[in-house]
Amino acid sequence: MKNLNQPLQILLVEDSENDALLLQLAIERSGAQCVCQRVETAEEMAAGLQAQDWDAIIADYVMPKFDGLAALVMVKERALDVPFIIVSGHITEATAVAAMKAGAHDYVMKDKLARLAPAIAREMRDAQGRQAQRASEKDLWKEQAFRAAIETSIPSGIAAVDLDGRQSYVNPAFCRMVGWTQAELLGRKPPFDYWPAEERESIIAALAKVVAGDVPHGGLELRLRRKDGERFDTLLLMTPLKDSFDNITGWLSSITDITQRKQAEDALRRSHEELELRVRQRTTELSAANTQLQTALAERRRLENELLEITDKERRRIGLTLHDDLGQKLTGIALMAKGLQAQLARHGSEGATEAARIHKLIQEAMTQAREFSHDLVTLDLQEKDLVSAMEGMVLHVKRTFSISCRFQCEATAPALEANVVSQLYKITQEAVTNSIKHAKAKHVEIQLANRGNHLVLSIRNDGAPFPSAVDSNAGLGLRIMSYRAHLIGASLEVKPGDREGAVVDCYLPVSK
Repeated sequence: MKNLNQPLQILLVEDSENDALLLQLAIERSGAQCVCQRVETAEEMAAGLQAQDWDAIIADYVMPKFDGLAALVMVKERALDVPFIIVSGHITEATAVAAMKAGAHDYVMKDKLARLAPAIAREMRDAQGRQAQRASEKDLWKEQAFRAAIETSIPSGIAAVDLDGRQSYVNPAFCRMVGWTQAELLGRKPPFDYWPAEERESIIAALAKVVAGDVPHGGLELRLRRKDGERFDTLLLMTPLKDSFDNITGWLSSITDITQRKQAEDALRRSHEELELRVRQRTTELSAANTQLQTALAERRRLENELLEITDKERRRIGLTLHDDLGQKLTGIALMAKGLQAQLARHGSEGATEAARIHKLIQEAMTQAREFSHDLVTLDLQEKDLVSAMEGMVLHVKRTFSISCRFQCEATAPALEANVVSQLYKITQEAVTNSIKHAKAKHVEIQLANRGNHLVLSIRNDGAPFPSAVDSNAGLGLRIMSYRAHLIGASLEVKPGDREGAVVDCYLPVSK
């Protein structure tokens, strides 16, 4: 707040510049500092009021173009609470009273200007008091409006009782909740109308525990009744009301209607029970289905093993037939051709050379038949080391088929069971055989590598592509390869090569 030790902003409504200087001098003689602005028309007055706030307005009562009462009207129209003092050289008591009734705060005669500064100071203090009162009233109004807004909008019911249990306050939400009006509830004592008769004893016992200090965690769940008799579930939170000396003067309760929540909880509990029942039923069904599936898988593995055993036995039989039957016959034919060659040579016949060529071809056929029979008969791998087995296969392929064959090991092969090594060897053997016999490959490459958690066996060739192992056009050999991979938990993929030929990849999961 401004006092007379601070420069005062004074608006002078005066047509005489000399009189204005006298007024400013009278104020400053009292020890106050001031900054004065003189106006003498309504337009200048309006501009001055618009320009800034003023600590006081001093107006001459009578002027040729303007007067103090007109200036006072302009101040009132703008609802400005600024000390307004009339100064005049000639004013009657009646005129002065009329000016005060019109809203002027004081009047000073020009021959008694010593009263001007004290009058300004007094009116400024009064104005500051009125301002503080308005601010206080505004804050009180805001507080009351805020409280009323809360009471009106809050969804929970609020009720208060005094130490005698008498209902001292209820908010609109509580009245709507129970159906009784505020007038019907205030001043009533327990048992209250909204307590169901069948619940009164339990409600009294529960509230007594709270008053005694035994406050349950999360509040009290009570069943109340509405005016129409309907029962509903509520959650009640109680807290003591205390005065400035910390003495308990009553109890305040917050009441929330939880009927829908309770219904939802009951529905959820029923749904949970039904779900548990369905889960148990479904679990039983899945268990039975899983048993059937495991049985089917076991039967499939048995059939696959049986198929592979039959295939291996048939290959051994064919190999023995080639060795024992065809091999003996080819041996006999070779001997006959050799004898024929010798006989023709003794007679100097030109057919001896042709007989020698026939004998050579028969010898080559015998060697190839012996190799084929060896491959078919010796299906059980002797080496337990996969790398050694692959290296042995490469030497055999080169010697038997006279093609380019290479083995590249980019991995440290883990210790594998003998059956796993045997199946990988047979998969490789079948892939190489298909590459040579069906794809007419001139080069075969066998590669062993690690890819993540898999050991990957790849057989590549530069011949014609052949179908996938699951393709309807796939031969028995490719299908048997797929069966062998399945038996050891591996997967088989047959795909075209990057530029030519085909690639057979076998992925075997291994732990690091």
